[in-house]
Amino acid sequence: MAALASCSGCVVLRIPTDKRELGPWCQELVDVCMASAPDRGRTYTQATQYYYSGSFGARAAIFNKVKGFVDKLAGFLMQPTDVRFQIVFDSGEPDNVLERAQLVSEKLTADFRQTDADVQFAEAVVWSLVNGCHILKAAPHQRSNTFRLCPVHAQNFGVLSESVLGLDEQEACCHVSFPTISRLDGQLKQIDHPRRKQIIEQCVEARQHKEDEEEPTFLHQMVVGGLQPLGNVGDVPEAAGIVQVFGLPSPWRPQKHFDPMNQTVRHCELWVQDQNRDGDYSTLQLIYPDIFIEGDVTRRNLSRVPGHTPFVKVQPQATPGYFWGRSIIADVQMLQDVLTKRLRDLKVMWDRNVNAPQVLSGFSSVTEEMYFKIINEGGFLADPNPNAKANKLSEPPPQGALEEIQFLLQLFDDAGGFSPIMSGQGEPGVRAGVHAQTLVRTSSPRLIDQAARVERQLADCGYISLRVMQSEDALIYTTDKGIEFTLKMLPDNFQVQVDSHSASPAFAEDNRQVAIALARAGAIDAEDLIHMLHPPGAELLLARLRQREKAQAKAAEKKENKETLLQLVTGKTPKSGAGRTAKKGR
Repeated sequence: MAALASCSGCVVLRIPTDKRELGPWCQELVDVCMASAPDRGRTYTQATQYYYSGSFGARAAIFNKVKGFVDKLAGFLMQPTDVRFQIVFDSGEPDNVLERAQLVSEKLTADFRQTDADVQFAEAVVWSLVNGCHILKAAPHQRSNTFRLCPVHAQNFGVLSESVLGLDEQEACCHVSFPTISRLDGQLKQIDHPRRKQIIEQCVEARQHKEDEEEPTFLHQMVVGGLQPLGNVGDVPEAAGIVQVFGLPSPWRPQKHFDPMNQTVRHCELWVQDQNRDGDYSTLQLIYPDIFIEGDVTRRNLSRVPGHTPFVKVQPQATPGYFWGRSIIADVQMLQDVLTKRLRDLKVMWDRNVNAPQVLSGFSSVTEEMYFKIINEGGFLADPNPNAKANKLSEPPPQGALEEIQFLLQLFDDAGGFSPIMSGQGEPGVRAGVHAQTLVRTSSPRLIDQAARVERQLADCGYISLRVMQSEDALIYTTDKGIEFTLKMLPDNFQVQVDSHSASPAFAEDNRQVAIALARAGAIDAEDLIHMLHPPGAELLLARLRQREKAQAKAAEKKENKETLLQLVTGKTPKSGAGRTAKKGR
């Protein structure tokens, strides 16, 4: 492989300095990183179709339990309703640094909610369960001088070694996208690229054909038009899932454009650990195969986070030795197939009983016209024979059919690790809230492990987002005590954590009980309790609490000044509790 070079007996990645060698080197590295994308795409297509329609065939399921199963599990692992961050340090810092960290934590939390990053992360958890993992990219949002999270489908992403689980441990990774030439021109114009016109001219010249070559692939459908869960471009819509139920034009399908500026190009973004830059990542951007946008002249890390890429891998369930993980749908795929078959059997049986054939006995004569009269709605036959009768050949449902369906539905909860009490259902013998919380705590260790992993990935996302904010936001912030600072003035040894495990319902009640217990023990004051519980309108409650504290402090100071003045005038020291003693004597 041309991308590998030998150095002192070891094999390392080394970016060529010769521009003539850089193009083939990057092309080969892209091909190696994206080698498994077509095979993974077929797996993602099957998992996505099960998620949307409950089957992989042309017929959709009558009742799709897979989507409800995935959404329920994802909602328990992460909810975007009240995500809060906390900045901590590796070592003890003075109070003024801690006050700045508290303000920056509130700023990060507010921006995370304002840019819908919390919703994007929650959706990433859903698709990580469907596909095995999902990628998020933190990028600067230049309009608001903050950050934004961009979802990256797993098939649009590739790594050099799929046996290495950590994304920051990869020697190289690749992100592929398919912007139109006009969109690429706008992006280059936004960053004021010096070779914008030359790059666009090369792209237009390279696109000599009128029809997009990559149109039928799942990869291209994902990027250009959105999500294409069912079938390929050009296929006749069949009775499957969304296409069957909603017979509308499919806007997620790629459109055929004949205007050169509306044609798409394959934009590849390589992140390589550069040995010439002390192992920091270098970013190389090119239009495949050899039209360079970034990295051919200068080498730098565009993530704005030294030693990191802007990507975060979301994966609740890790698979040892395999970077891309395993879809949770594999655990319930056969359950859904059995449930679909049983429901279809009941439907066929019900339809047959509704229009069941008639057995006519005792009639003097039966013609075809007479038979159709009696099987039609409102039809009847009259015969002089008093023993004439008509009976339907109906078949009752098999015994235990509904119980079997109920059992199959319960197996979905068992596969996800949900007990009846965690699903909001009552348990026999439970008569107190403490007992119910104990049952919830002891019945959810599987989900707590996954929720803890998702929480740490959310913290990594917050860390990279804060680093992007430091590079983009030049505003001057002021703490309650009048300390002015910028985000870049924060010490570099900070870490970002999810405050009070606020991202998952798995920890919500435990943290609430701990906070109340600390307040009763006097370990925290009212302001700390509000920060830990974060009730609705927390900012207003904190402001009113500080106003009351200031008023109480002024009243106490006024009373102390009055007692001091009385002592100076009379020469007597007021005795505390004198009034109570005299009252007791009477």
